[in-house]
Amino acid sequence: MRCLNLSRPLRGRRYVALLTAALTLLWTAFAHGHGENSGEDKGSVHAVLDPIPPELSDLRVQLRRTLAPQLLVGNPTDKMLIVEDENGRPFLRIGPDKAKGDLGAAEFHRTNTIMAPGAIPAEASENPRWAVVETTPNWGWFDLRLRTDGVDVPHQVVDGGEPAPIGTWSIPVQLGDTQSTISGHFEYRPNAAGIIQAKVADLGALKGQALVRAMPGSSRPGLFLSYNGDSPLTLMGEQGEPFLRFSQQGVDVNRHSQTWASAAPAGAPSFVENTDAAEASWAQVSGGKSYGWIEPRAGYSNRVENPSQPSVIKRWQIPIQIGDKKSLIEGETEWLPVKQVADKGL
Repeated sequence: MRCLNLSRPLRGRRYVALLTAALTLLWTAFAHGHGENSGEDKGSVHAVLDPIPPELSDLRVQLRRTLAPQLLVGNPTDKMLIVEDENGRPFLRIGPDKAKGDLGAAEFHRTNTIMAPGAIPAEASENPRWAVVETTPNWGWFDLRLRTDGVDVPHQVVDGGEPAPIGTWSIPVQLGDTQSTISGHFEYRPNAAGIIQAKVADLGALKGQALVRAMPGSSRPGLFLSYNGDSPLTLMGEQGEPFLRFSQQGVDVNRHSQTWASAAPAGAPSFVENTDAAEASWAQVSGGKSYGWIEPRAGYSNRVENPSQPSVIKRWQIPIQIGDKKSLIEGETEWLPVKQVADKGL
């Protein structure tokens, strides 16, 4: 095991400088990352989650891809789940009733934001400094072991034009006294000829009070909502948290929302970790009654089973609350092959 440098603490000006560097390098990394644009734009590489081992079967584990692969883990058991970095140092403790992060571990900070690898060096750790980062036994992090930037795709795989496994990844964990791993593989997927298009199917209680349209055109489609109702409207996020709020005063976002962490555009109020157990930290994003945003629930990054045929590849819902009344916005995401697009005159 490689020794960690404990003489360079992640605090003060140095930590601020490292985070600034991370943000500066972010878009460069994604614009030029080999894993996201492999084989001369003939395909891409995706991290795939393998079946969870039996000893971890009580956990809720998801792998989600937004701007980078994100691992989401919920631990409903009465045992603590410990997640280790590549050197074997624990940096997350999830459960039994809260999630803790080691603020002295570089890996906690390196995985806590979408950033260019190396912006915060792995050796920039200090002595352990555990703190509660979530008051429920759930956590999501951008583990660098899932990043596809440095995954090389053999030329014969690209030339073959078929999906193919091209490597593996694994994250050591310990649930109670049991050592195990959360693991998966990298898969090359050739580009299919078509587009992903989201559409709104049912507005629920919003009918007659709002205009809601999907903004299609990529694997990360967006939604546009213009609200004319009198009572405040709140859209809930993927984890049931308040996400967006529409009112007569404008549109606000909850900066504690994990969904906002995936959707926040450049220049908007940034995501803020909820360290004080507050339900929401609202910040205005529009002074009017309309707002458009990237909606992770409408996106799709998995394989299209039959890319030559149009199909509905995903159905999604967004819980809403109008005053005291709860309802749903429902939609679906379609795959439209290039020929189908041409036939529709798009």
